[in-house]
Amino acid sequence: MGGPHVVMIVANDVTNDTRVLKEAIALGTAGYRVTLLGVSASGRTAIDTIEGGVVMIRVPGRFLLRDERNRRRRHRRDRRLLGERVELAETARTAARLADLRAETGRAQAKRRAGAIGPASYQAGRAIRVVKGRGWRLAHGARSVAGWLTELESRQASGFWQWWDTWLPARTELVNWRSVIPEADDYEAIFADLLAQLRPDVLHAHDMHVIGVACRAAGVAELRGRTVKVVYDAHEYVAGLSQYGGRTPRMIAAWAQHERTYIRSVDRVITVSPAIARTLHKQYRLDREPTVVINSPQLAAEGGEVTDIRTAVGLADDVPLLVYSGGITRARGVETAIAALPLLPDVHLAVVCVPHTRTRPVDELRALAAEVGVKDRVHYLNPVQTADVVSFLRTADIGLIPILRYPSHEMALPNKVFEYTFAGLPVVTSDMPTLQEFVDKTGIGEVFTAEDPDDLAAAVQRVLKDPASYRHRVADPGLRSEMSWETQAAHLRDLYADLIGPPEPVEDTSPRLVVGPIGSDAARRWLRELGVGFIRPQLAPSDLDGITHLLIEDWQSILGSEDLVSDLPLLAAARIKHAVVVYGRVDREQVRRRARAYGGTVFATDRVIAEAVDGARWLPAGPEGTEILRGFLAD
Repeated sequence: MGGPHVVMIVANDVTNDTRVLKEAIALGTAGYRVTLLGVSASGRTAIDTIEGGVVMIRVPGRFLLRDERNRRRRHRRDRRLLGERVELAETARTAARLADLRAETGRAQAKRRAGAIGPASYQAGRAIRVVKGRGWRLAHGARSVAGWLTELESRQASGFWQWWDTWLPARTELVNWRSVIPEADDYEAIFADLLAQLRPDVLHAHDMHVIGVACRAAGVAELRGRTVKVVYDAHEYVAGLSQYGGRTPRMIAAWAQHERTYIRSVDRVITVSPAIARTLHKQYRLDREPTVVINSPQLAAEGGEVTDIRTAVGLADDVPLLVYSGGITRARGVETAIAALPLLPDVHLAVVCVPHTRTRPVDELRALAAEVGVKDRVHYLNPVQTADVVSFLRTADIGLIPILRYPSHEMALPNKVFEYTFAGLPVVTSDMPTLQEFVDKTGIGEVFTAEDPDDLAAAVQRVLKDPASYRHRVADPGLRSEMSWETQAAHLRDLYADLIGPPEPVEDTSPRLVVGPIGSDAARRWLRELGVGFIRPQLAPSDLDGITHLLIEDWQSILGSEDLVSDLPLLAAARIKHAVVVYGRVDREQVRRRARAYGGTVFATDRVIAEAVDGARWLPAGPEGTEILRGFLAD
């Protein structure tokens, strides 16, 4: 299995998180055994092996505590002291009863005229009907008053909750992160058991969502006599996150409190800019300043066959083209760029919209462009693959970073500044201190006052007046090398070498095969003929060290789980090649269903079953079967 085991955790599906993937691969290619855990977007366990031998596992996530918080919140808002209004139903019921009384009165009058009843009986019946009618009318009146009061209460409650839902999210006092963001504890339920089974040497927590999970897992490992180091990777300055949508001041304060609860328990901190590193060091009184690993592109990366942005937009080479590439929220300030276009005749703006162009914020940009009369000069594009971004952007004239003033933005060195730089584009950025310091130091662009369209237009005009000088500085090989991911990955590897030592060289090892849990006669014959491997009825996670191949009999878990599929993440993390062997002629539909859920190699000792199930291989009992297994071991 080779080298120290690094388990990275992230609270997303991983597949589009370039920083997480690049860090995992950097450690994997250096010789560390890296397992990357995320939360499956599909709701099903997914296992892949990526570059560097990194095993990427996405597990299903159930957010029970978050959903319970939301349910209780809805219940509080629906609850009423006077109950629900039922006035319409009661009105209909009263009307029916009164109609009955009128009908009885009509029939009594007809009988009186016909002489069927006497005066005394008629008057007695009439009195009874009058009393009943007044009773029904009084009851109806009482219900009408109750209905009015209920409606009044409902209006008052709705008004109160509208006020409360505006007032409370803006409050940062008396925050308790466990009640405000219970999903932080949901991640414990999602990852904790698997982390205990994986037995990592280092837990690398990406972002504030899972720092608590990593610290608790390390503490539990200590109870079992194992030391697990924890690395916290702060992707942003949490206490100063930008506010939009559901990211309210109260929620931000809760996540900052969650970070503060655990950050002094970790062994190392990594972050994305020098300013954030200095702030975290001072704010939390850390014993050392966090290591800076900038989220920059690879210097040697080559994009695939992708068109360029100018061609995608359909502009001639002599038409000035600005580009903004990234997430679309109000905090990103793209509105400032659109508002500046009336001051920049003939200049076009391409907005590469992450995650895509069909979102409400993008629709709001379209409306603003129409309002200021530049809708024909603003182009909205879906993003390209991460590896293709630099190649895609290269034919624009200027890269924009118009972010608004939030503490996290003031300290950020966002990935897009390096994407623009590596694409050869001068940069025009709002005056966030860290970005301004970087641009002033390198001379790669101009700075404008945040949210000031006039100043943005002036900065663009300065660059367009002399683009060659800016492009010359952007192309500086020293700058590119210093900012490249290759250099940043070296910082990451240095941190790990200091924390747990360099990875040991992995020596070639002979195959070590385990068959179980049944130990059939056929399996025993195969092992004798192969001269390698042994039968085991059950394995513990700690027994997986050194095993290279596993032959699982008749879909039964060799780890003692209720379901073989639940063993797959652990087997993948242990780098064990595994297959299932199905004995005899069994229900082929059941084999098909289990094979789909398993997703790995399936051997069948019955030829009919092997031919009936897509992807299954026949495994005869004699020498031919032994040779097939020899090939399995050779992979």
